[in-house]
Amino acid sequence: MDQKELQNLFCFREEAARLLLLCNTQLALSVTQSDNDILSLSSVFQDLAAICSQLEGEQNTSSKLDELHQQIQHSVNNGVMAFQFYDRLTQQLSHIQQTMDQLSLLIQDSDNLADEDRWLSLRTHLKNSYSMASEHQIYDAIMEGKTKQQALEMYQQLEKQQDDDDIELF
Repeated sequence: MDQKELQNLFCFREEAARLLLLCNTQLALSVTQSDNDILSLSSVFQDLAAICSQLEGEQNTSSKLDELHQQIQHSVNNGVMAFQFYDRLTQQLSHIQQTMDQLSLLIQDSDNLADEDRWLSLRTHLKNSYSMASEHQIYDAIMEGKTKQQALEMYQQLEKQQDDDDIELF
């Protein structure tokens, strides 16, 4: 490789690292902003749960109070479920950020850029950091050479096979 090709490679690496940093920063900002909103919602649901507990403690409740209690309890349960899905989202976004950070560092490291072991080590580290089955499914599909569209379609097919009531544990 001549000097001009090396210089072009360096510019490519620098630009790729900069763009990864941009994406990572945007993800971090999005997570932070959504965290603030979720904290507010969490407070509301805690208040609703406290009201439900008070209603349950009443000895002589009318049927209307019972009905209201059931509606509030249903809403609280739905809210808790939404928070669980939000937690899943933040975990996934966090893994994306970590991937971009590590990839950016590897791209900038001239000594190890062409070291296949470093790339394989990065892959292994990423796979081991995943805690959800969906992350493993997407990872495996992409590493097998599937396109983004194929990987997403495969995931959606697997998801359809699960019952609607199944919640992925993470």
